[in-house]
Amino acid sequence: MSGTRDLVLSDTVRLQRKLRQNNVPVDLQLFEGLSHAEYLYEFDTLESAEVFRELSQFFNRYLQK
Repeated sequence: MSGTRDLVLSDTVRLQRKLRQNNVPVDLQLFEGLSHAEYLYEFDTLESAEVFRELSQFFNRYLQK
């Protein structure tokens, strides 16, 4: 997951492509207007809630036993 204003967004996209090329489960979620890890600093916003909801769904999908 990354924000559209994240300075390392292009690195994130490259990593996502490499993982997918190697058949590693990967989801890239982009959040409009957020910078790098902004959801951690503005914890009580609607955007942060959406980020954590998406993160929880990913963990449940791929890490649940």
